[in-house]
Amino acid sequence: MADGENLLSRVKRWVSVVVPLTADPGMSERILTSFHETERSGLMLASAVRAVIVVALILLFAVTGSFVGDGWAFLLAMPLGLAAIGLAQFETLRRYPRATWAKYAFIAADCGYLAFMLIMRHAFANDLPPVTVAVKEGALLFFVAFLVHGAFSYSPRFIVWTGLCITLGWGAVVAAAALSPGAYFALPAGGDVWRAYGDPAYLPVIKVVYDYVILAFLTGGLAVAVWRSRQLVLAAATSEKARANLARYFSPRVVDEISTRERPFGEVRRQAAAVLFADIRGFTTRCETMAPEEAISFLREFHARMEDVIFRHGGTLDKILGDGLLAVFGVPDRGLGDAGDGLACGFAMIEAVKRWNEERAARGLFEIQIGVGLHYGSLMLGDLGSERSMTLTVVGDTVNVASRLQSLSKELGTGLVASEALVAAVKDEMSKERALIDELKFVGPKQLRGRENETVVYALEGAQKQAA
Repeated sequence: MADGENLLSRVKRWVSVVVPLTADPGMSERILTSFHETERSGLMLASAVRAVIVVALILLFAVTGSFVGDGWAFLLAMPLGLAAIGLAQFETLRRYPRATWAKYAFIAADCGYLAFMLIMRHAFANDLPPVTVAVKEGALLFFVAFLVHGAFSYSPRFIVWTGLCITLGWGAVVAAAALSPGAYFALPAGGDVWRAYGDPAYLPVIKVVYDYVILAFLTGGLAVAVWRSRQLVLAAATSEKARANLARYFSPRVVDEISTRERPFGEVRRQAAAVLFADIRGFTTRCETMAPEEAISFLREFHARMEDVIFRHGGTLDKILGDGLLAVFGVPDRGLGDAGDGLACGFAMIEAVKRWNEERAARGLFEIQIGVGLHYGSLMLGDLGSERSMTLTVVGDTVNVASRLQSLSKELGTGLVASEALVAAVKDEMSKERALIDELKFVGPKQLRGRENETVVYALEGAQKQAA
């Protein structure tokens, strides 16, 4: 009992070392589940194809007249048995999608059945050549077909298991050939080599060695190829996930640029940028009368529309703040028209809300109004958070001023308020957005909450109707 326990503990220790090496530690549960489903469908396809091939082989045997003598029973039983195992695997995987053991069990059954049929061929027909001839004629190719079948699983571990099953099955066939009555392994000295090689009782050892070497190369090569394919899929999925995460915050142009860098955002730094705050007027009061599902659906539609406007103007969505948002222009890299892009985005947001209100009015829904605040200045840019959860964000006085300007827009009864610093930056950029400045009205110095000095501001001409 003690020896048995020691052997069991050694096996467990060996498995604990080998299994992690063949696993995919970089894959998320979602990707592993996707791989499992792909493996299952691939093996089901291979099983179905096997059944079709078997039917084709039987028809070929019938047409060519291969069913002669006593050998017809063997020629019929071997493919039909393999087809039956394949159909059983197909049905098992269809009924039990999570039966991961099935592929291992059925490939072992395949190899065991094929080895049994090759060894016991004389039980079906006396006119079939002995098993030694099967070894010399390359019956190993029947087993190698199982490796191709295993490739449908996209699992290197399963490929290795298949190779092991083939090794044992083919080993049984070779052992049966070696134990056949009259079998010999050395050619007679000075005799006719080719005549001796054709002797059914002769079993060349070098042929067996070559078979195993080729089998090892095929198994190892196919396992590595499948492993590399999985790593490629993992890299592509990780890259696509990273790009999708970036696309939540950056315009497509910026995503294409920073997704190719090894360190997308670089070191924490200070740089000039345009900051935009936008907020829905009176939404807190309105939200009290809305069902939770209705309120969330409303906010999702609002942010989807605003995000589209931001990205079309090359902006970066820094934060979603309930019924408001913070966008930055000139992050992560500065452009030639950041201030103008920010101002144009503010105007486009107001127009987008106007069109949305027309759609909502046609459906009998309430009208909404937004307030937009814009400022241009120096801010700090960097990653915040931990390795588990990290985000790019901006902080600094420029951000605070933009937030205060957005609050001031309600007091001034307008949809957009911009600082003198932003207006001056737009003028310096000499871009087409300079024309938008003519639609702004000079308001003058305003005392913003939390600031010692007054801030000179401009506002969009024409009072905006206040939301109820």
